[in-house]
Amino acid sequence: MSKKVLIIKGSCRKDSFTNKILQEAFKNVENIDLDIFDAYSEGFAFCNGCNYCENAGRCINKDLDNFFLSFENADVVVFASPVYNGGFSAPVKALIDRFQVYYTSFYKNGKVQPIKKHRKGILLVASGRRGIDATENMEKNLKCAFTILNMSLEGTVLCADTDNVPDYENALDNFKLILKRSLSDE
Repeated sequence: MSKKVLIIKGSCRKDSFTNKILQEAFKNVENIDLDIFDAYSEGFAFCNGCNYCENAGRCINKDLDNFFLSFENADVVVFASPVYNGGFSAPVKALIDRFQVYYTSFYKNGKVQPIKKHRKGILLVASGRRGIDATENMEKNLKCAFTILNMSLEGTVLCADTDNVPDYENALDNFKLILKRSLSDE
């Protein structure tokens, strides 16, 4: 049975290290149903705190309805982003903010998981410099969100020093290992 994998791409450059690792890592992966959400090209609305979701149980904007279906049905979700000012790129951060619909549902319904299916998450980060502090911040942000999104963080990969001499091969190998583990039924 094939696994559903959703990649959330947060790099606007086609030849970025983030995108290169994704392309190479998924090149020969079999038995997956791959969905790619390019956060830069989707042009979705940002959460504006209108609280519509609190009462309606869904976002007032319907632009991410298909994404939310893919997100809820995925077995593995990859968050792939370069470091921008110590955190996620703007569209990935904006997408995480749109998970507000799940937060309001969680708390309004007595802390019941709004997404029944447990999913595995992977964080892939590329940083022009060392990037450790930024990666830790991004990881904390996801772990907080994952408690409400019924997800677990299976691993984090940092491709650091991309402005100079990155350890691309090591990052790619680590990502492949985490991906393989995440796709297993164990």
